[in-house]
Amino acid sequence: MFWGWKEFDEVMESVLTEVWEVFCVDKQKQLRLSSSTPNHSSNRIYDLYIEDSGEHEFPTHDEPSTDPGSSESNEEQTIESPDSDLDFPKPSTDFHESAVNLAFELYDPYPDYNSKAWKKRWHGAHFSCKGSRGVDVNGNADDTMGAYKLPSDASTPAPIFGSYKETGLGSGFCFERHARNSPYGDEDIPGDGLSARPQPSSVDWESVDWGQLQNDCATLNQNRFEEKRSSGSSPPMFRYPEDDDFQHVNSTLILPETHLERRSRFNVHRRSSNSKEYKKRNAILLRTYDTKEYTPDNMYHIRSMVSELSLHSGGEYEVFLVVQIIDLERKIFSDPKAYQEALDLYVPREFHNISILFNVPLLEAWYPKAGKHDPNNSQQVHMTQPLQLFSLLRPEFDLYWQLELDVRYTGHHYHHMEAIRQWAQKQPRKLSWERSAYFYSPYIHRTWKDFCSKVQDIFPLGGVWGAVPTTGIDPVGPSPPGSGVNDDDFEWGVGEPADFINISPIVDPVQDHMMFRNWVDNYPDGKEKTPRRAGPVTPMIAVSKRLLRAMHHSQIMLGTHMMPEMFPESSALQHGMKAVAFPEPTYVDIDDKTPEEIESIFNDQSITGMWNGGSENAPLAQHISYWWSAWFKPEYSNVLYRKWLGIDDAGNRTDDSRLCLPAITLHPIKGI
Repeated sequence: MFWGWKEFDEVMESVLTEVWEVFCVDKQKQLRLSSSTPNHSSNRIYDLYIEDSGEHEFPTHDEPSTDPGSSESNEEQTIESPDSDLDFPKPSTDFHESAVNLAFELYDPYPDYNSKAWKKRWHGAHFSCKGSRGVDVNGNADDTMGAYKLPSDASTPAPIFGSYKETGLGSGFCFERHARNSPYGDEDIPGDGLSARPQPSSVDWESVDWGQLQNDCATLNQNRFEEKRSSGSSPPMFRYPEDDDFQHVNSTLILPETHLERRSRFNVHRRSSNSKEYKKRNAILLRTYDTKEYTPDNMYHIRSMVSELSLHSGGEYEVFLVVQIIDLERKIFSDPKAYQEALDLYVPREFHNISILFNVPLLEAWYPKAGKHDPNNSQQVHMTQPLQLFSLLRPEFDLYWQLELDVRYTGHHYHHMEAIRQWAQKQPRKLSWERSAYFYSPYIHRTWKDFCSKVQDIFPLGGVWGAVPTTGIDPVGPSPPGSGVNDDDFEWGVGEPADFINISPIVDPVQDHMMFRNWVDNYPDGKEKTPRRAGPVTPMIAVSKRLLRAMHHSQIMLGTHMMPEMFPESSALQHGMKAVAFPEPTYVDIDDKTPEEIESIFNDQSITGMWNGGSENAPLAQHISYWWSAWFKPEYSNVLYRKWLGIDDAGNRTDDSRLCLPAITLHPIKGI
């Protein structure tokens, strides 16, 4: 993550033991490992979780027999599972070593666009878009990733944390690298010659213009979206602020329209069964920098995101590269020629029209009060500021995702993003902050219902309820319903889009002894009293337009500043916005600890912190599939990804790997 910041990276290596305390949980609030019957099994939270919010419309493939091409809109049948060992298998990393003899299928998780049921629900019509091969992508096998169907007597190995079944990510399929990447340029057919996937037709990638393809797709489908696409430059360009930007900064806030809406009545987000909706759009910002090497694997990754998220969906998502120009000798905002030269030098041609350049002077001009702008580290210290500015530049999106380029997903991007977004939308606000502070382990905690009940037992009087009062911050989020938390039966927030989503826990950085917990500037309450929440380094987050505008406003008006691992989460807390930690399936490849021991390390503070003993538990990070900090050098994510790609220890492509993985988020992936 620390691009151009080698000195800081070296310092971080020396503070390993302190960072291991990142996720510690207060000892009085430990999750018990008992699988005893919860005390609140009849609570409304669980019934509401499985109700249809009107969003879960793509096939979830919860059973191995489900067809990914099916048009049926399955509901999540995950909560009322029998409480048996068969339903909660022991976590394992025994992945399917070979896709040979498994049935190949094209993987199509999209809704049944333009069906009778779909038209009854949504405004407009879905129009298929052209892809890199010049033909409509929907229904074209060459533009569609593939997967291998697991036999009826096989299943996806159980992750130690998170769940496929409870989140809608389950599929009954596994993913082999050739079937997954060949539509995007991977022409290395496995050496066994037994690939069930025909090689897609070749593409002259240098002639592809992903920006134009996305523009055409969004224009073709604009009748589906309430907020029309912004006019102006394509690709869009950041600009320096003008006086009006500061004088009218209040106008950037998104406030409740009426007093009634501000009071946020019960079920305010429930939709009428007879009403049609406009589809909300998502922006995907891939963060990178000028000297980034675009390896073939990076190219496949970016192409797959544009194709699967944007083009196949008819513009529901749009993908951008946000590129920091570290070389300040390039005056990219005062000289158009310098901007184009930087684009030509640092970004492959096919991505030119999805790329947006920025530099430290731009951030300093917009946010002169908000912390120190150092050319060497502003990218890391002010990571959310380009995202904030982008929400002003392209306001037609409702949710803005930020991902680092060292994150990989072996499954289908649309299935992944939609499962995260829709699952977060279904969660009630009550005890959401508290649930988000823990790692959910199905083997230990059983169903999500059981897990929620355990958290409720820890907080019987309720937890955070609405905006946490913060001097200088006028909350723009909705006020809670009723007179207090006990008036709500886990209804408030159900069906409400989340303002902040992380795929790792969201914790109290003071209680958990985070190393940057006191990096709190220009808040009137000071370092001691300012309410805050945080995650570790965040390679993948989603932030609503409403929250980004509130962050933009406070940084201009007050100069508020925290480390980026704290700022969005803390802003959501202070403004009373909805924040959710998604239980991303995560594997740990370690044999000398039981699942109970691993869970107790993550969710316990029996000594000094979750990572009690520091270096004693450091090896655990080397064996986890998704790690949240680039300060360490995890081995498992890289080793597993290299094995999946067929790369040997010497870095050579062997072309004989048929490893078939479940849909896994891997981070960090380096040197590939």
